[in-house]
Amino acid sequence: MTRQVQVLMRVLLAGAVCCLTQTPGAGAEADIVIKAKVTLLDGSQFFGTPRFSSVALVMDFGKLDIPLGKVASLNFFKEKSRVGAYNIVKDSVKVGFANKDILSGKLDGATLEFNTIFNDVRLELQQIKSIAFFKQRDIARAASDPGLLLYAPLDMEQSDLSVFGVCMEAQKARVVEGHLGDALLLDSADARITLHLPFSPYTMPEGTIEFWAKLPQPRQHFSGGKGQPWFFSVETSGGRSNNQFFFGFAGSDTTGKAGLVGRIYGLAAAGTHTAGAVSNIAETGLLRDTPDGWHHYAIIWKADGVDFPDARGKALVLTVDGRIVAVADKDNNGTLTARQAGTDDFRLVIHDGNSDCTRPVAMSDLKIWSHAKQPKPPEEE
Repeated sequence: MTRQVQVLMRVLLAGAVCCLTQTPGAGAEADIVIKAKVTLLDGSQFFGTPRFSSVALVMDFGKLDIPLGKVASLNFFKEKSRVGAYNIVKDSVKVGFANKDILSGKLDGATLEFNTIFNDVRLELQQIKSIAFFKQRDIARAASDPGLLLYAPLDMEQSDLSVFGVCMEAQKARVVEGHLGDALLLDSADARITLHLPFSPYTMPEGTIEFWAKLPQPRQHFSGGKGQPWFFSVETSGGRSNNQFFFGFAGSDTTGKAGLVGRIYGLAAAGTHTAGAVSNIAETGLLRDTPDGWHHYAIIWKADGVDFPDARGKALVLTVDGRIVAVADKDNNGTLTARQAGTDDFRLVIHDGNSDCTRPVAMSDLKIWSHAKQPKPPEEE
């Protein structure tokens, strides 16, 4: 019986090693920075950067070296057992993974080291209660990209976007696993993310807003006149343009458009379907056979018309996974609203009041560009 268990464990460990060492590509992983939230036994906490790239877990049937990028948490505990007349207490750990799997054992080593805002900290394992790991994007690298006005990774509740002059406020957003690294899930009626912008998308003669998103309830029927949900709206403190820059799914945008809809006040409006043609997100066919999976979306505009092969001369273009799914000509007599940055509070709001906020949406890697970006499949970026 013991031999059968040992053989089974070897098979499981081999499978675990195979799965844990797979990565989506060196280029993609290069922009991921792993951070840690460490909770000590006395209740104090700190954030830091691990000075180790893997954890070595020793179990009864072998030793497994686990890349840190695959670890979601470490929870330390005292394991008690009795051997003959003796009570044995040993320091053990539960290694948690993003898919909720858990492995138990003992860490090989006596300390872990972290870099903090103060200095490097070396902790003995007996001092630690738990560690939560987060995969964050390195926005400092992206800040120098030509034409990039904002990169909001949306991989943690409180992000410092000051390098772009942007302030982010998150309300009841939860960190979840994204398409690469972490993402934020808004799954309650009062969950919201607000990005206060130092510029006005309304004054930009061209631009692109792109992001990754996941819609966990793609087969829930559209209802009412709200977005189901809008991915975002761009709001101002007043004026006719308020809530007239939006992008997302709807059964009807009240002007005859449905499906995936985008509108920029003073420029153009586009939609993939007509009102009443589809009853839910999955039925649009835009997300193919994975309507509840992660997909890349973009709304692209240029007042003088884009120069894309499949949309030449169009003022507004909507894309999914790099595919152009809807286009629109410039509105008759359309003109972008002339507003000066600083005279209005420009806000990009995710899960805003014009959405049916009972519908969850997860998002990550939101970027705003100052130019009409050529659509490409995400894997070619």
